Amino acid sequence: MSGIVVVGSLNVDLTVEVGRLPAPGETVIGTGSSTGLGGKGANQAAAAAAFGGTVAMVGRVGDDDGGHDLIGDLRERGVDAEGVTVTEDARTGSATIAVDGGGENLIIVDPGANSAVTVDDVRVDRVREADAVLVQLEIPIEAVSAAAAHTRGLFLLNPAPARELPAELLERVDVLVPNQAELALLAGAEPPDTLEATKELVTGLPGEGRVVVTLGAEGALVYEPGDDGGFTHVKAPEVEPVDTTGAGDCFCGALTVELTRGASLVDATRLAVAAAALSTTAAGARGRLPARDEAERA
Repeated sequence: MSGIVVVGSLNVDLTVEVGRLPAPGETVIGTGSSTGLGGKGANQAAAAAAFGGTVAMVGRVGDDDGGHDLIGDLRERGVDAEGVTVTEDARTGSATIAVDGGGENLIIVDPGANSAVTVDDVRVDRVREADAVLVQLEIPIEAVSAAAAHTRGLFLLNPAPARELPAELLERVDVLVPNQAELALLAGAEPPDTLEATKELVTGLPGEGRVVVTLGAEGALVYEPGDDGGFTHVKAPEVEPVDTTGAGDCFCGALTVELTRGASLVDATRLAVAAAALSTTAAGARGRLPARDEAERA
């Protein structure tokens, strides 16, 4: 087995700063804007590499400046990008992000070349031989399912953006990492507003895998089924958030690295929560990707 493989999306981000997020049908005036590199998959790969993991990326970009920039950036961060295919006649995926004064965000994604990721892209040796495979849902569900079936190591799924998933896919997941809204959709329920309600939704999910529900500023809720298992609430360190974009991706990357190092799920979550909190103190999805020693000190 060898390292971590992230299967997922690569996007070019346009971020607009606003005083507050718009309501449906409302126009608000921005106070500034910037472009950057993102995509849940690429963000998670970059975060895992920053945390000290040996990481390879599988995905697709368009044959354009944004696509080549994304590949170059991953390589500069120490990520093996040989599994990223440049797709002719396709545009690179993009995301438009509004961020308010408190760091909360609203995101719209145009998948572009991410929609072209195929089953054959993920049925490769690097996926089969990985210690852990980390996947999200900004690529076709057929590719996600194929990655789960092909993985021999640990299979982690971040079910974002939220969508309904077949039970047979969820049953293949070793560690599921949703936020509360994603958890609610998977459970066919309203988003939970308490920890107890969150626990009820977790125990109703298909499969017997472990679950880590991210709770934003409240940290994360860890569930380990079994006679000796149960729930553990891991609290987050207090920080002054600037931009929460990519915090969940930072969490997933750090969590995966720690699990491949042999950490328990609770201990891995503690460091991942700290890393995610620190990541919110800078603008952009990859504005700050903490190293492991930074998370240990948080």
